[in-house]
Amino acid sequence: MLYKSKGLTQDTYEHILDMIMTKQLLPGDKISELNISKELDISRTPVRDAMRQLANEGIIDILPNKFARVADYSNNRIKDIGLMRIALESMAIRLACQYGSRADFLRLMQIAQSCYDSFKKGEFLERRRYDGDFHMELANISSNYLLQKFQKELYLRVQFIQLQYPHPIQDDENHVKEHFQIVDALMDFDEAKALAITTQHLTSFYDLKESYTDGFFNSLYM
Repeated sequence: MLYKSKGLTQDTYEHILDMIMTKQLLPGDKISELNISKELDISRTPVRDAMRQLANEGIIDILPNKFARVADYSNNRIKDIGLMRIALESMAIRLACQYGSRADFLRLMQIAQSCYDSFKKGEFLERRRYDGDFHMELANISSNYLLQKFQKELYLRVQFIQLQYPHPIQDDENHVKEHFQIVDALMDFDEAKALAITTQHLTSFYDLKESYTDGFFNSLYM
């Protein structure tokens, strides 16, 4: 019975998440616990559990004694996520230079190529998935469990931002090509260059230049 309950919760979680990621539900839209339970022909308990999980992951907001709604990120909230990504990925770069192998970097290059190919074909949903895979793989190469865990927790928020808050730079060819430059620097074990490119890659995407100085970003990986 417990196993069945967990399965229902996971199925419900994936159903609600799919509605959000396919823009059937938009930021600020209310999510009816009752309607979803009727739609899936299940009790409200797995719906409530699924919503709680999505709230923990920052995808929905639950207002006590009121209702649940799709999260509506402010510019400051998006920038906070961008800043954390720079901090995590700067550490991932440093650790990758310490522990990464040529095989690791070739695998990363393959993901970068798939991301670029998807961009050229106009498959933007696929491109965004490969973009996320690239940055997750970089965390995996770091061989640091906590860094991988934190990066994975941010991953869903990043996907949510890319889908629900489109930014012109997402579809800029030079931005996509920066993945190749990062891998080239890692292949040469040029930590400083890899850090500089990664920082540029993320600060431009999250418009962080206006809020922080170059010196501030340099201090993140000194």
